[in-house]
Amino acid sequence: MKKLFLLLFFVSILSFAQAPQNSLLKNFKSFETPRTNNRPGTVYRINQDGVQFIVQDIPQIKSDISNDGTLIGQMTFSKDELLTMLNINFNTEFVTVEVEIKDAEREFTEQANVDLVLWENDIAKQIMRDEKSTYYLIRETVASQNISFRFDKNSYLLITTGKSNLKEKTGEGIDFIYELTKKFNEPKRLFYLEEKLEIK
Repeated sequence: MKKLFLLLFFVSILSFAQAPQNSLLKNFKSFETPRTNNRPGTVYRINQDGVQFIVQDIPQIKSDISNDGTLIGQMTFSKDELLTMLNINFNTEFVTVEVEIKDAEREFTEQANVDLVLWENDIAKQIMRDEKSTYYLIRETVASQNISFRFDKNSYLLITTGKSNLKEKTGEGIDFIYELTKKFNEPKRLFYLEEKLEIK
């Protein structure tokens, strides 16, 4: 019984330490800054020290674009991600945010094309030269000219620096009342979905 209790306690600690799953853009990651490069078909690597390097954009990997309209939902970010993206510092490891992406452009790749280019044409072997690095392919991105991040009161109280960047919304029944909106002159890539590459 004691072993069972310890196991349950350990699992509960792990669950608490990990970020919850996003209801919006599940498994997507945020770019450190909005950008026009790093399209789907771009390969990057992470070395032993955790440093990321762009390897190359593989032009043979084609991508398509769909307009997904306005996307809105909750996403969980680490404090480091929010500090980099929004210049807001939190006294907690993870923060759940309501995100609204207007006129979202989803750019994506097709599996058959990726397999043909990387594996059947042996491009993967040509670019994956550092055995001590882990390689990833960007499969999808989401871009927009207008994105809003909204925080509830509990998250707002955990901000140590950057409160002045937020505007307070008024109205009844609004949980996420503190907002920061970013607008761009052209669509910028904001989030990406990656695939780990391994020599088959």
